[in-house]
Amino acid sequence: MNEAGPEKTLSSEDQAFIRVYNDPATYPFLADVAYELKLSYQTVRNKAAIMRGRKRAGENVPELISRVGVRSPSQQKEPVDPMIHANARANLLREQLHGLLTSSRYPVINPEALVVEGTLKERYDRTSGDREKTEGIPRTWLTDILKVESVIDPRGRKFILTGAQNDCPIDGDFWQNLQAYAHFLDADIIVGPGTYETQWWAENNPAVRAYAPEIEEFLCFGQMELGDNFVFAGEMNMLPTANRPIGDLTTYSRGKWTVFPHAKIQLKSVPTLDPSKQAHQVMTTGMVTRPKIIPRKAGIKALSHHKVGAVIVEFNQAGDPFCRHLLADTDGSFYDLEFFVKDGVVDIDDESVDVVVLGDLHNDKADQRNYAATFRRSDSLVKTLNPKRVLVHDVFDNYRRNHHNVHDNAMSYEVAVRDRESVAEEVLGVAQLLAELRSTTSVTVVESNHDIALERYVREGRYRNDGINIRFGLQLEDAYLAWREEVAQDLDAGRSPRSFSLLQHAVNLVADKHGVDVSEVDWVHDGQSYVINGVECGHHGFRGANGARGTVAGYAALGRPMNIGDKHSSEILDEVYVSGVKNLRQGYNKGPSGWTVTDTVQYKNGKRTLVTYQNGEWRG
Repeated sequence: MNEAGPEKTLSSEDQAFIRVYNDPATYPFLADVAYELKLSYQTVRNKAAIMRGRKRAGENVPELISRVGVRSPSQQKEPVDPMIHANARANLLREQLHGLLTSSRYPVINPEALVVEGTLKERYDRTSGDREKTEGIPRTWLTDILKVESVIDPRGRKFILTGAQNDCPIDGDFWQNLQAYAHFLDADIIVGPGTYETQWWAENNPAVRAYAPEIEEFLCFGQMELGDNFVFAGEMNMLPTANRPIGDLTTYSRGKWTVFPHAKIQLKSVPTLDPSKQAHQVMTTGMVTRPKIIPRKAGIKALSHHKVGAVIVEFNQAGDPFCRHLLADTDGSFYDLEFFVKDGVVDIDDESVDVVVLGDLHNDKADQRNYAATFRRSDSLVKTLNPKRVLVHDVFDNYRRNHHNVHDNAMSYEVAVRDRESVAEEVLGVAQLLAELRSTTSVTVVESNHDIALERYVREGRYRNDGINIRFGLQLEDAYLAWREEVAQDLDAGRSPRSFSLLQHAVNLVADKHGVDVSEVDWVHDGQSYVINGVECGHHGFRGANGARGTVAGYAALGRPMNIGDKHSSEILDEVYVSGVKNLRQGYNKGPSGWTVTDTVQYKNGKRTLVTYQNGEWRG
């Protein structure tokens, strides 16, 4: 046997193919070979592969030359500087982006802050064995915060702020109602855009720059200042799956009220340096678009927090902002205070509000201006909204005998100078306040930490050497010990003891003596549950799980909608809404303070909003 392989006779066709293929001088390109042999270009390539395979198999056939890197005549072009193509790509993308930023009612006034630059990259050239340069993906960055024209004087104006995700359909019913309400109020609609998984400058994905045509003219890609104390952060493109969207943005606007477009509702009060002044708030809007997410953990989890909604901000003639959330029901309808919007029609609903959770009252330190705006004036919140019920927290302050001041002689002197030594008088003030509220609506007292401080005063026996309070203290201790005796008997008998509130007993005792009717006031005792339309309203907020101190984050971790008080700093975290306090001056709060005068309003469809007062007013 021949060492080169078995002898086989090549056909004349094979011989002709080898001759032509191996003659690059006459036939420099495969297209020339194909033309000469009357074959297709692909057939030449296939036949060459077969011949090489026969050679590898051991047949004694001539070896074909390599034609790798030899291009056809049609592909031979004069070399072009790759930077020309890179700049062309960058210019095209820049035009698209600048057009996106400047084509709405709220054009970006500094589009040059978005820089798009052509780039080069290197790749290996198998023909030359060297690295060659070619155009790359355009590089994009910001040199400044994108901004739109400011509203210099927003006094007397109203704005409806919401968000939208790219490449997503709008919620048509909600959008119809939002437009109807904007027309009704003569309000401006502003939509903050965002993207998911991509950026606006993704060169080859036009979907990232596509928004529902209904909202294109309302898009705001830049930061809009409304007056000198309010910002809409339309430039803040946040992922809709962010779990705490404003967790690290409380200082972003440097002391101004700020609204960020985002799908998850969150609100935070940011401390001021002067505790006598109201903290400003930062919050998110909800979205006008329906969700569209990747079916992974982060996306699926975000679906449960996606809210179709908006924020309305009203400015009064003093320039103070008043913000509320407009959260859509499944049919796109929504409530805003006494207004109900559905099917593009705005109606007044005198029974729109189920409950108002008032900010902590601390009645012995009442701010009369806030009391008037809340329930005393004819145009007060309670008398305007006519809620079915108000919930009151920390109605008793225990200012006169607070256990924190037991050894504070100066505080004792202050209380005496103000003629506020009688604990019974402080309790009487609570009874009168509850009767006043009950004359307008149903009232429920949620027993709170300051309320149960009266029990501590009695249990510790501090009343026994307390002059004017001795007889009242004896009455309270007798009632308290009678209940403890009942508890002991129930425990021994295997029964569940009834709950008891010493403050409730004291209020009833003093009210009967002074002819104050509190018989129809309801009480939720410490630690009890009280659910209204699916929202837990029975916890003040000072007791956490497993004996820990109550925190907003701790309650949010329970996964239940809740309305609480206690913190004095209004907040929304997941489904936990926190009311504020009715008096920013409590005596012990010094230094930076995040306290706000804020109530929680819960509508009859279960949706909620915080209402924050400004200088004795609750709406713009």
